[in-house]
Amino acid sequence: MSDQWRLAFMIDAPGGDLAALEAKLEREGAALRRLAGEAQVRLGVADRHPDLATQVRTDFDYSRWRDVDGAVEVTVAAARSAELPELTRRLGEVVGALAAPGTLEVMAGPMFQMVPPREGHTFLSLAFKRDPAITSEAFRSWWFNQHARVAIPVLGPPLLGYDQVHVDERVTEALSASLGLKAYGYDAYDNLTFADRYGYLASTSDAQGMARVFADEIGHIDDNTRRHALMRVVGKT
Repeated sequence: MSDQWRLAFMIDAPGGDLAALEAKLEREGAALRRLAGEAQVRLGVADRHPDLATQVRTDFDYSRWRDVDGAVEVTVAAARSAELPELTRRLGEVVGALAAPGTLEVMAGPMFQMVPPREGHTFLSLAFKRDPAITSEAFRSWWFNQHARVAIPVLGPPLLGYDQVHVDERVTEALSASLGLKAYGYDAYDNLTFADRYGYLASTSDAQGMARVFADEIGHIDDNTRRHALMRVVGKT
């Protein structure tokens, strides 16, 4: 049983202008944190540094993955999860105004800290659906009990935090509807935290280890549904 829930918004920048999106997130950060009250807030904008393009899986068609330009994450105590609809409504008005039309997605679910968090200035924001051949229960069991044990040793010391958000379908549909959105139907929102982009690159540099991680995902993750980006933290956490 998780003692925390995470609410996550994913957005794209109007016109693809990341600098403008970062400035807007910086400007609205205080308002978002004020609206979130006691909840913890993390803002991020996609890091498109050329160095990140040097480490790719040559055996994989990345064109199937959808990028995302920005993320707003809000973590609340599980005891306060009933407040998520109102929290989503308040925050969604601000976040939606920053997003390119039609790009806002929202999701929420219980969060499990697979690696106790330490401060880092870069995080991977990743949402995806399970392979349709397996049930939600089987996917959650695999992700929590098996995949974490495969991935964490490979990612090694540069990994400063690893959160699994087991997206709640019913709650997410209600939150999406409250903002006039159609829920995309993700099963997972995944977070990995690093000191910076070079920490991420170091963490994913073991080719054989990463091959084991990707092999373990086969039959569990629907690769066609990923939306992801490496994010730089905007403002304070």
